[in-house]
Amino acid sequence: MNRCQMLIRATLLVVLCLWSLLATADTALTDTEIALVNERLFLLDDPKSSLTPQEAFAAYKRNEFTQNTQNKVSFGFTQSTIWAVLTVENVTDAPLQGVIKIDNAWLDNIDLYFFTADQLTYQVSTGDNVPFSDRSRRDRMPSVAHKFPLGTSHVLFRINSEDPLTIPVYMGSERAMAKALNKNAYFYGALYGGLLILLIYNLALYFYLKEIKYLLYPIYLFAFTAFNFTYTGHGFWLLWSGSVSLQQWLMPSLMFCYLISAVMFTIGFLNTRTCLPALYTYRQRIYASLIVIAALIFLSGDRAFIIMTQLIMLTILSVWMLVVGYLAFKNNDPLAKFFIPAIIMGTGGATISSFATWGIIPYSQWAFRGIEIGMLLEMSLLSISLGFNFKLAQKARIVAESNALHDPLTNLYNRRAFSKLVYPSWELGKRHNIPMSIMLMDLDWFKRINDQFGHTAGDSVLKAVAKEIKSRLRESDIPLRWGGEEFLIFLPNTNSDQAQQLAKVLRAQIEKIDLNKIGNVTMSIGVVSATPNQIDLDKLIILADEALYSAKEKGRNTVVVTSYNTPVAD
Repeated sequence: MNRCQMLIRATLLVVLCLWSLLATADTALTDTEIALVNERLFLLDDPKSSLTPQEAFAAYKRNEFTQNTQNKVSFGFTQSTIWAVLTVENVTDAPLQGVIKIDNAWLDNIDLYFFTADQLTYQVSTGDNVPFSDRSRRDRMPSVAHKFPLGTSHVLFRINSEDPLTIPVYMGSERAMAKALNKNAYFYGALYGGLLILLIYNLALYFYLKEIKYLLYPIYLFAFTAFNFTYTGHGFWLLWSGSVSLQQWLMPSLMFCYLISAVMFTIGFLNTRTCLPALYTYRQRIYASLIVIAALIFLSGDRAFIIMTQLIMLTILSVWMLVVGYLAFKNNDPLAKFFIPAIIMGTGGATISSFATWGIIPYSQWAFRGIEIGMLLEMSLLSISLGFNFKLAQKARIVAESNALHDPLTNLYNRRAFSKLVYPSWELGKRHNIPMSIMLMDLDWFKRINDQFGHTAGDSVLKAVAKEIKSRLRESDIPLRWGGEEFLIFLPNTNSDQAQQLAKVLRAQIEKIDLNKIGNVTMSIGVVSATPNQIDLDKLIILADEALYSAKEKGRNTVVVTSYNTPVAD
């Protein structure tokens, strides 16, 4: 199983785990499950935020609130204060301990007022503007525990925020709330664990390959993870629980980091230098423009305006990334076929979450967390594509290395391959005192063939001779095109008699090659043998060359085997 297949299966396993954790989130209220109670709420929009809790409750008693029969959760961006009333009936014979949770970490102000017999008996404040040290419960999501007396109680909510007003209200027992917290812990443990694996995997690729796209991906991945860690409340809960201003301003800051890293990754990941040269040329200006826009928006000091602008930019970015991916695909960028579906997954998940946040589609845990599931799928597919690119690069490198060592005409090794292939065998022979032979071969009257029949005919002769040579050799033998019409064969573990016998066979078989109008060709061969302990390899080649020269002098089409003293012709 290759790395890509393993990564795909791991991603699917994580997604299935996340799905199973979310699938049970909206069940009916029992002792072991929390329940979404928005349908039971009565709502009032206070556009001037002028009502006091007593005035709001009095308005509820006058039936000025509207029942939330559509189970509305999301109210989008609004400057209004939303008042809500939840009626709790305790029909048991003892006070009922319950927990109310607003499952959204970015709401600024959440005030809860508990009325019994139409009298305010308890009130508590929570939300992003309240440090964790001042909260009644230190859960990640704003929550309040309360012991409801016998009979009818009312819980009055007062909620406003500069962020999108999404108010999923859950209620359940302490046991049910603890179970829900565990499910959320498993969900985010799986999510962040999967993202961490992808981050480490691609950082390892970058440190191995030193290619910028393998660095831009972990930056893009880290930017999203940091942004998600902040807006889901994990950072405020775990790291800066006492700093309200840091929580409120870090989220839009990290969103801009995410937007800019997404643009840089898109341009760096795709082969824009060759496929989209205009975009690549203007990339520095694009990055600078985004930074200037971010600075100008932040100078406004209006957090609601900043967040709304960022959401608009995020929508534009999603479309832009798809357009760039499509143009790269049209220009034959192989990575675009991974990039486009990956971005569709990410933007699809983000769109579902945005629609749930704005109230365009019904709220559910699955819809609200769509951006996280979509981004996990996107990041996984992009990581697979980088692995695919790594495989292509490795294959191209191997092909390039092989081409550098081979003669393209004859497909024999070239002279450059000699030291890389022959010297290791020579050193091994030196260690074990094994005889080695070198055969140096030269086509007779080859220049006449080129002059009379042309270089195409000469190339045909060289290819036919090379084919004959390869067909007569062992796997351990190393044939090379030494230069022009010269060939060299290195024969490990071969003594003089064995080398001479092979040379005779090759000379005879080459003479039988019929090349139509060219006729037969002949070959002169010089052979020398020795053990590596007796002589240097370079000296052995010189002796083989002298034997070849001697074969030419003896009339060509012959084999000369030389010793250190006297050449012998055959």
